[in-house]
Amino acid sequence: MSNPVSRFFLVLLIFVAGVLIGMFALRSFDWSVIPADWRQNTDSGAGVVDNSDGEGEPLDDVQETSSASGNIVVTSPHADDTIGLPLVVTGRARVFENTFSYRLLDSDETTVLVEGFGTADAPDVGQFGDFIITTSYSLPTGSTGTLEVFAHSAKDGSVIDLARVPVKFSAIETMVIKTYWTSSANTTDCSQVVASERRIAKTVATAHAALSELLAGPNAAEQAKGYKTAIPDDVTIKSITIKDGVVDVELSKEIDVGGSCRMAAIRAQIETTLKQFPTVTSVGLRVDGKSEGESLQP
Repeated sequence: MSNPVSRFFLVLLIFVAGVLIGMFALRSFDWSVIPADWRQNTDSGAGVVDNSDGEGEPLDDVQETSSASGNIVVTSPHADDTIGLPLVVTGRARVFENTFSYRLLDSDETTVLVEGFGTADAPDVGQFGDFIITTSYSLPTGSTGTLEVFAHSAKDGSVIDLARVPVKFSAIETMVIKTYWTSSANTTDCSQVVASERRIAKTVATAHAALSELLAGPNAAEQAKGYKTAIPDDVTIKSITIKDGVVDVELSKEIDVGGSCRMAAIRAQIETTLKQFPTVTSVGLRVDGKSEGESLQP
């Protein structure tokens, strides 16, 4: 085997044998064990999803809608989503004093179905903060609309950082309930309240729905009429039950703010809102595990 020619033919024989064995193995291999999306177009990389920026970091949700500046981002609803009642808007914003505006337009792009203000929970100036808006809106005339989330310029009040999301309106059964507010026109009677109507999705839990709308606070249209609320922000319903015409409501501790006039206004808003229903004769209010006698005291 010291002859170079002999060694060459031996290597060639081994190579040919290897090729033949490899071809036989490929023909007998079960290709079904490899996913079809990998087997197709593997040269170009098609069918391979790389949800990263090339450095291992995940890309942002492609369905997010942001303003041109990127300072306001709406994460829900997505473009062309079908919305119901209430309208729930989530996102993040980096805006002056953490305050921004929103409005829902009918299909004519002019009629405002609801508008208001929102707050982002940014930890510091120049940082993003998450937000969530939950609101009812008036009956639309069309099947589509546009949600706009934006900020106002501190310089001249013009609209800036506008994020626009096209939406569709779902065909849902609705009902109208009343919420009761204090009024800037009233300066003498702490327990005097005024009514405002709201459109909500039809429900058998009418008392809970009406109280939830009240706790959400007055919307922009109600504020324009001078309607206000004595109820603090972030108050939540811990429980609500109805028996023999008596509504027992337990609210979170944020509502226990003190002050005789404010307590009278809070009671009037809640009790009048719940007593709009003919099955309700009286309302008992409790705060975070306390008895009724210990709750909402001046």
